[in-house]
Amino acid sequence: MFFKVLNKLSSHTNPNVNNHEIIFRNNRYVTNPIKQSNLFANHFSSYSHEVQPIPLDYSTENEFLNRNIEFWELKRAISKTKNSTPGADNIPSIWFKNLDDASLLKILGILQQQLDSSVLPKAWKRTIIIPIPKPNKDKTKLTSYRPIGLTSVFCKIFESISAHRITHFLTSQKKLNPNQHRFLPFRDNRMAIYKIYSAISETRKNKKKFVAVSLDIKSSYDSVHVDALILKCLQLGMSGKVTKWMHHFLQERSFQIKWRNSFSNTKTSFKGLPQGSVLSPILYVIFMNDFFETLDNNVECSIFADDIFVYCSHHSLTYIQTKIQTTLELIYKWCCYWKLTSCPEKVQ
Repeated sequence: MFFKVLNKLSSHTNPNVNNHEIIFRNNRYVTNPIKQSNLFANHFSSYSHEVQPIPLDYSTENEFLNRNIEFWELKRAISKTKNSTPGADNIPSIWFKNLDDASLLKILGILQQQLDSSVLPKAWKRTIIIPIPKPNKDKTKLTSYRPIGLTSVFCKIFESISAHRITHFLTSQKKLNPNQHRFLPFRDNRMAIYKIYSAISETRKNKKKFVAVSLDIKSSYDSVHVDALILKCLQLGMSGKVTKWMHHFLQERSFQIKWRNSFSNTKTSFKGLPQGSVLSPILYVIFMNDFFETLDNNVECSIFADDIFVYCSHHSLTYIQTKIQTTLELIYKWCCYWKLTSCPEKVQ
């Protein structure tokens, strides 16, 4: 089982992206592309519903995160934007890359105004979602697709500046657990695999027993409670207008499904991290950071994106069983508290 988990971490290949023209739903086949797009919209919004708001206080200012945006930050963010399909505003990244310095200074002023006011254009809160088939899955089923989001390049430039600042702040101040991997500098899948292999090797060397559990949180990205995420940001010292902007950015987003050149009806999302967002990966890391508080003594954990690997070693299997069981119960309580759902069928 360990090698199956490690192989999952090390193999992230791109699936075949050819669309299928027949969708099977409620014991009938649907071929109309508009009806299909609306089926996908309902499916991807099934985890999105209004939740009870949490009182939040942004009054304290983090000087590093809330300082004025600098010209070099803007130029770096633009240079890193991918030449991919633009979002709802139809402005491609190449348009920004061809601007002269005088035009870029105007862009800089617009972004600074966004940060100061926390008022976002509607196009910045809209996502166009394209369903992509998962490898080796039945393409007539909605569950065999994962969403790929197209968002505003203009917004991504602002997100890139914010994400770089946030990542630098969290890593330099050592705010994040060292056993979180991916989405962070020098913490890729190889580091996650190395730590697990090292734990297994140490167990063999000391002639101990080793037990591990692989966990999966159901629709983890889509299930993030926005107010809870912002609360965690504030608890880590990410206060001020940048966090207020992120809160507005994540609240009541809209999306449409694009499928076979047809668009679904517009849906509103009340929870979850937006697909295609530059900020979403680091925000997910923040949301999962206190997960490690669920671990019982002598139980360790390694997280790679949404793959969670909990393990324990000892001479006594009874001891390990007790420790793992206690930890699983605490994880269940943690998921309930933060309104997440684990996948029992994926526990290994």
